Amino acid sequence: MRIGLPRALLYYWLGPAWKVFLQEIDLTPVVSEPTNKKILEDGVRVAVDEACLPVKIFFGHCLHLIRDCDFILVPRISSLQKREYICPKFMGLPDMVQRVLGQEKRDHILIWKSDEKFFWDTPQAVPKGFFELAGKKKVKAALGKAKQTWVEYIKLLQKGYFPAQAEQLLLGESALPLFVPGRSGVGVIGHPYCLYDGFLNLDLLNLLQNGEYNYQIHTPEIFSEQEINLELSDISKPVFWTLGRRMLGAARALRKKGVAGLIHVAAFACGPEALIGELIRRECKGHDLPLLQLNIDEHSGEAGLLTRVEAFLDLLTVRSRRKEGIRCG
Repeated sequence: MRIGLPRALLYYWLGPAWKVFLQEIDLTPVVSEPTNKKILEDGVRVAVDEACLPVKIFFGHCLHLIRDCDFILVPRISSLQKREYICPKFMGLPDMVQRVLGQEKRDHILIWKSDEKFFWDTPQAVPKGFFELAGKKKVKAALGKAKQTWVEYIKLLQKGYFPAQAEQLLLGESALPLFVPGRSGVGVIGHPYCLYDGFLNLDLLNLLQNGEYNYQIHTPEIFSEQEINLELSDISKPVFWTLGRRMLGAARALRKKGVAGLIHVAAFACGPEALIGELIRRECKGHDLPLLQLNIDEHSGEAGLLTRVEAFLDLLTVRSRRKEGIRCG
């Protein structure tokens, strides 16, 4: 039986764990291909205008997977930790996908609920069909294996590997980290699905690390939960958006790390980002850290983004030369 995994949204966090779980109960996980123009266009065509770009892309991946898969795994996530929440669209994602796929395919969606815990810690939420197929003992063992895989995956991200590279290493393949000591660093923050989907962000990370700029890239994933929490321990009110909390904590940690500047990538019309983006802006302004905020939707053009990024990197180069001149003088 082939189970589709859309390469979108929280796949960049939980994808390897989902894959291992399915393999352990003798199912075949099928991950959709990287986002491309056709996937984007198909997702935009069926989505309501109010949906953000990452959700539209998720729809596109589902439409492509349903052609070759028996089922598609769609999580219904309200929160991953106590007193914290994920975007409301994650809660309604299965319902939206059912509408997108139509009445004929609505029964081909496997809904997996997560509430205040990761999926491997909630065996009672496992779709009943998995227990019927593999048995209780095998499912619980598979959940344990999924958790172990995720822990190893997160450790690789903290070492500086990007998700695609970390997956390669988990499979026993070779992969070089995009983390070169001694090179000038730039912080790039955003939701994982905004940072690591090269088609969504117009290949931003590749632009930064290659060519004439050749920057070392630091993302929020290099920091542990403990480090993020420590950075936010002095704020007057807790940030209750899980991903937003990580971004704000990473912005503070990256400033202390001494990055030359910070780039914040956000999906246009994302409600939580409106607040977090302002907090990040104030953090950078208060410490004289250059900040570039990029809001991306399906109409974003490569030329416009390239111009803004290059102008920002030129600014960082000028600032670096001035500081060097002051030190030499």
